[in-house]
Amino acid sequence: MKLLSIDSTGKTAAAAVTEEGRLLGEGFCDEGLTHSQTLLPLVDETLKQAGLTIKDIDAFAVTNGPGSFTGLRIGCGLAKGLALGRPCIAVPTLMALAFNEAESERTVVSLLDARCRQVYMGGYSFEEGVPRSILPDQACSAEEAAAQIKALGKPTVLLGDGAYLLEDLVDGEQIILSSHHHILGHSIAKAAAFLEKKPPEQLVPAYFRLSQAEREYQMRKEQQK
Repeated sequence: MKLLSIDSTGKTAAAAVTEEGRLLGEGFCDEGLTHSQTLLPLVDETLKQAGLTIKDIDAFAVTNGPGSFTGLRIGCGLAKGLALGRPCIAVPTLMALAFNEAESERTVVSLLDARCRQVYMGGYSFEEGVPRSILPDQACSAEEAAAQIKALGKPTVLLGDGAYLLEDLVDGEQIILSSHHHILGHSIAKAAAFLEKKPPEQLVPAYFRLSQAEREYQMRKEQQK
């Protein structure tokens, strides 16, 4: 099966083409441009690397959240549009990121900066490459995340652009900091191997919290009571 994997959940974008786990082509973009400008050209270049066209792709994997609300919509929308009825795989963003450290013997905690000292967090362990959830994917404060990580009581590696909010936990022994903080296309493909294929119309973003506009609206409603 030829699989196209894409990510646009954060500041960077990634894509990869794999076949039965073998990497055929991969692309990464960190140019500070919007995903609406970069993602489709990135996919096109990755397909060219693999010597394939979109018609050759059998299934599509896309990170569906948490992450940037706009980025999630762009990624899921592009996957649906390219799939044209072919199966899609929704890959949790934090799980895809954790696969950067799948070879580690430590518990892997993925942390994405959700702003205002909030993080998206998920913890995973890997046994012979198979992921197991240790901390459920969630949105929480940096303080709440720190408390949950401490409670694990296990050798842990932190990664992701939210890890800097928990730098005080890093002691170089029990808790260390990864150098692999970006989601890569081949990591999405590895995660997708453990997930269910679905029709493209069932592919939806997982936001994990309300948008800023929705939160402000709720606050105004509460103040008016």
